[in-house]
Parts: sequence; C-alpha cells; structure tokens
Amino acid sequence: MSLKIKNHRFILRQASEGGFTIVELLVAIIIFPFLVAGMSSAYNSAQHTYTVTRQLNEMYAVLSSCPELDRGIEFTLLGSSNNCIPNNTFAVEDGSSATVTYSPVLTLTDTSNLPASDPLSTIPDSKVINVSVGWPAPNASLPPVQLRLMISRNGIGQE
Repeated sequence: MSLKIKNHRFILRQASEGGFTIVELLVAIIIFPFLVAGMSSAYNSAQHTYTVTRQLNEMYAVLSSCPELDRGIEFTLLGSSNNCIPNNTFAVEDGSSATVTYSPVLTLTDTSNLPASDPLSTIPDSKVINVSVGWPAPNASLPPVQLRLMISRNGIGQE
C-alpha cells in the first residue's frame, strides 16, 4: 500500500508542476496560424484603405485648384490648352524624397456642341469644362476622378 501512495504522490507532484500538456500545445499550434492570418488581413486592409484615402485627398487637391485657376481666366480666353497644374506634386510616404505627380486633363466643350440629352446643352453662351485626374500606382487601373464645371460670361457653376 505504501508503494501506491508513493506512486500517487509522484503523479500529483508531476501534474502540479508548470508547463503545457501535449493537447494544449496542439490546440495552440492549430489556432495560432488563424490568428496571424486574421491580423495580417486586417493590417493589409487598413493599409490599402489608407493608401486610397490619401490618393483621393491628393486628387481632390488637384481638382480643387482647377476651378480657382479657371475663375481667373477670362471667358473669351478659356480654351482646352489651359491647364490646372499648380498643386499636382506630392511627397511619397516612404521616407525617400520621391514624389507622385498627378496630370489633370482639361477638356472644354461649348454648350451648343453638347448632345441634346445633356442638361447643360440648353444654356446659351456657356462652356463646359471637364477635368479628369487619373490614379497613380498601385490603383492606376481605377477610373479617373472627374469634375465638371460650366462657365458662362456671367460666372461659373459646378456639377
């Protein structure tokens, strides 16, 4: 009987010592990759959202400068050769001195040349200015962001 007690005490001491059982280790080994994959996916999603938001902000700054430039141009001098590139270069956020440059495209159409389905076609003595800014890498395949303005001899409107 004393032999059983000794064995029993030995087993109790062994179980009370710190450490992990093989079952606990197997469960941790199975769960850990899922946790890492989830955190990696969340990080990549947040990074992509930040990049797109930053690019949209920069494109908005370029588009916003165009109407200001166009307001300073006299109606009779406004033509497709006018551009809106005063604020189109931004620093890249990678610690280098590299920059990204946006090249807006400005097209000018007299309202009399617009299709009849266009609501602005009925406004006489006016011009429609379409400003388009394309995305830089890595989103260059996305459709450009556009701004449409109508300018007449009496002022400017925005759509």
